[in-house]
Amino acid sequence: MTPQPQKDAQGRAFVGVHLKCCNVYVHAYQNASGDAFVGWCPRCCVQVRIPIVTSGGSTSRFFSAS
Repeated sequence: MTPQPQKDAQGRAFVGVHLKCCNVYVHAYQNASGDAFVGWCPRCCVQVRIPIVTSGGSTSRFFSAS
């Protein structure tokens, strides 16, 4: 299953991510090619990438990353 994204005010799909590196919460937005949700830590600039898969996966809209 693919993550079930929410939509922001502009209609962009996103999932929530807690980045443990700096203990911050960010929105990871769907990339232009539509194959992943991508976000960055606003403090240390580490990137998080959540691939969108067609089978298996998760129905969660919130994730944690190290």
